[in-house]
Amino acid sequence: MLQAYRLLLLIPILTICTSVTNAPSLVRKSNPADPIAAILENTANALDPIDSMVNRVMRSLRLVGASVAVVKDERLVYAKGFGYADRENKVAVTKDHLFRIGSVSKLITAIAVLKLVEDGKLSLDDYVFGERGVLKGAPYTGIKNRNVYQIKVKHLLNHTSGWSLLTYGDPMFIPQKIHRMDKVSYPIEFDDVIKFVLTRHLPYRPGTHFNYSNFGYCLLGRVIEAKTGQDYEAWVKNEILAPNGITDMEIAGSFEKDRLPNEVKYYDFSADNQQLAFNGSGQMVYKPYGADDIEMLGPAGGWLATGADLMRVLVMVDGYSKRYKDILSTDLVDKMVNGVSGVNRPLGWRSTNGEHWWRTGTLSGTSAILTRDLNGYSWVVVTNTTPRRGSFTSTSRWAMREGIKMVDSWPKHDLFQQMP
Repeated sequence: MLQAYRLLLLIPILTICTSVTNAPSLVRKSNPADPIAAILENTANALDPIDSMVNRVMRSLRLVGASVAVVKDERLVYAKGFGYADRENKVAVTKDHLFRIGSVSKLITAIAVLKLVEDGKLSLDDYVFGERGVLKGAPYTGIKNRNVYQIKVKHLLNHTSGWSLLTYGDPMFIPQKIHRMDKVSYPIEFDDVIKFVLTRHLPYRPGTHFNYSNFGYCLLGRVIEAKTGQDYEAWVKNEILAPNGITDMEIAGSFEKDRLPNEVKYYDFSADNQQLAFNGSGQMVYKPYGADDIEMLGPAGGWLATGADLMRVLVMVDGYSKRYKDILSTDLVDKMVNGVSGVNRPLGWRSTNGEHWWRTGTLSGTSAILTRDLNGYSWVVVTNTTPRRGSFTSTSRWAMREGIKMVDSWPKHDLFQQMP
């Protein structure tokens, strides 16, 4: 499979898709008012291999725009935009553009939960529901299956709460079904989703089966609110992000009218890029805008970030402390990577293997991979495109590793120090 991707990327591209035709040059003149751009221009030749490999990915997968950042030994050495933030208006992506990051949001939520554990305000073994649980009262009542009362915080974090997607599908993406089956009016609120899930069968005893659960991570947002007395987004911004130099991240809107001034536009080239609107209007919509309730999905998949923001998030919990001390204890970072007693599944990360930890994110119009790689390298690639074909994750991973291997001399700067 690796050889197939290698061959794909090495074949000369004779015809470039309209999504990248006339795309801006990868090496642009620096803005004198932007010290980071000036630093990157001064080291452009040394880092040309990364530019080249990202350019191959852009052409191979026909991506409209992307944000890429690289950390070496906890120093941010590279942060660039490629292609278009807005293809129709020929707006080039810069390092400051915000992208939806999909399920990379789960890493942020996991860090927030574990920070509460670190501060003694929560335990991984705390029950979620019932009289001894974190979440009490409506809509957490009417539970008939007693196993639900055995769900603990750690089960939400490692996707072993016992729910399955086989019966009804992912409850965060079935508003029409919830409306029809539970006779609730639009728009479907998260309380409606909670009631839909909790009043139905729990297929597995908590802690025994892995089943990926967006719903579980959205519940973790409620756990954070219950323990802090604050709104999930506000608490994460004030207590996790801002103290670590991240000031632009926030939960995305669901419609194009909600797009922030520095947020990219999203493009879905898949065959099924039209879908019923989630708000019950009955209208078919372009899937990136209105098919999914991004705000409700917040803790599981709703955050916006730049590539550099995501590198700051990673450095908070990368297991290194030579330049930047982790915000979690060594024990909790180890639990994030290796899991907790009984189920060796990572917390927040999608998968881990030795030094190599990664987190992917996918929504319509969004593809992202955040990686703590080998030998002190970490990197992120996030795009505003759902490709028509090809594997974004595998292609990006191969390309970034090849680009990093081809860099002969790494610059000594740390762009983190240049950011407000």
